[in-house]
Amino acid sequence: MKKTALAGLLATMTAFAQQPKFEMADVHISPTSHLTAQNFGGVLRAGKYVNRDVTMLSLIAAAYGVAEDAISGGPGWIASDLFDIIAKVPDGTTTAAANQMLQSLLADRFELVISTGTHPVPRYVLSVGKGGSKLKAASGSGNSNCQPIGGPGGPPAPGELPPNIKVKCTSMTSADIAENLHQMAGGYLDHDVIDQTKLEGSFDFNIEWTGRGALAQKGPEGISIFDAVSKQLGLELKLQDVPQPATVIQSVNRKPTPNAAGAAAALALPPARFEEAAIKPADPNGPNRTGLIYTGGSQMVASGTTRALIGMGFQIPQGIANDLVVGLPKSADTNRWEITAKVPSTGEGAPNVVRGRPQPPPLSVGLEMLHGLMIDRFELKTHMENREITVYALTLVGAKPKMTQANEQERSGCQGDPSLPKPTPNMQAMLNCKNMSMAELAENILRRAGGYIDHPVVDATGLEGGWDFVMGWTAAGAFRQPPPQTDQPAGGTVQASDPSGGISVFDAVQRQLGLKLVKQTHSYPVIVVDHISEKPIE
Repeated sequence: MKKTALAGLLATMTAFAQQPKFEMADVHISPTSHLTAQNFGGVLRAGKYVNRDVTMLSLIAAAYGVAEDAISGGPGWIASDLFDIIAKVPDGTTTAAANQMLQSLLADRFELVISTGTHPVPRYVLSVGKGGSKLKAASGSGNSNCQPIGGPGGPPAPGELPPNIKVKCTSMTSADIAENLHQMAGGYLDHDVIDQTKLEGSFDFNIEWTGRGALAQKGPEGISIFDAVSKQLGLELKLQDVPQPATVIQSVNRKPTPNAAGAAAALALPPARFEEAAIKPADPNGPNRTGLIYTGGSQMVASGTTRALIGMGFQIPQGIANDLVVGLPKSADTNRWEITAKVPSTGEGAPNVVRGRPQPPPLSVGLEMLHGLMIDRFELKTHMENREITVYALTLVGAKPKMTQANEQERSGCQGDPSLPKPTPNMQAMLNCKNMSMAELAENILRRAGGYIDHPVVDATGLEGGWDFVMGWTAAGAFRQPPPQTDQPAGGTVQASDPSGGISVFDAVQRQLGLKLVKQTHSYPVIVVDHISEKPIE
């Protein structure tokens, strides 16, 4: 072996040996439902590194300090499977040092192998439209900037839609336009914008668009950032794969190697609990609020019936709590409560500071604290068992679906894509779904179409592997015909139509995917309540 090669090998071995490692680590699949998963990054707390409900994609991004969309390759599950990592760190460990330890953990426990290179990654490409640019040369030589027209304004009155966003930009190069569009319209543009207009000089222009959250509500009167850029600037924004410097996943295991003996017990986190909570009956004349929100500082607020609060603690969507929480007295559906709780100042449930910004505890931790409160203050006792209940079975129409078998290397997930054409204007942006299993599709329907779905959704298609498809439907609130009633017979195909041209989620599944949702009885795990106090104890 040549001396230079030997020296390089020894340097590599020395660097690997010096790579810092966690003293001990518990790595396991997260029990959190995708319906409530939320991750703000890893935190250092009381001698531990804690990262819950995190995907492999996010772990690699944190470990190597790169953006998720600058990571190329790898199997589809890296963007969907959820993990919990709890590791012991020496006193004084910094975030940078913890991320180096995370590199070692990913290599040791998942056998992650990465490289760097130039690979296609998704980017929004800004180019000149077919009709030519509508930009006008800048009238002055001032600083380039964009300012809102009319000021920020206040929140809309109840029942009113928020106004469109209006911006005046001056002395902007095409590269400036690309950068500012990404900053101003982040609700639409979830990847960087690259300038490929080849336009020279600086420009002045005004642009107006509808915020992402209000686009579906405004219907034909709304305008997406994509349409605004096209119609008002004569430019185009298209999502494309563009060769860029990237971190490339060469190989990674889906299942981590087993924990060291005793690691899980030694690193177990104490149950998250509110420090204190005030519980009072909800105003019978007030709004029927249901949910758990972080209101800032150290406060969280929960509202709902006894059944709804129990369901939230078990991460059960509100619309199917009637099916999945059984054995309750009638008062559990009429007694409504308002809970004002204080989150702990340290430990699990405490607000986190991530990348310099205060963040609430992850939703799964907030729901864990709510579950603990129901145990402590309502003396809740439960067990789980399988029972026959009504479900929406996702079934196949005909011999083949209207979907494309996916490349197993594609990232698994669904993203709203406002650039896709919509069958009807009174609907939200179309979902562009890649490498989705039918079980994941069933979960996504439950998560995204809750206004329609009042029973669990299960996969009964018999279709294996991942699938690519595009689908969209009219939001339940904008649909003129209400969703099907629960007294429809089991075994019937669920359909609904809107005279205004809207598409229900039931129609969308059948027309766009070649599947259908059929009511059936099915054995399903439910929460059986053995005991619950009608009123909270002091």
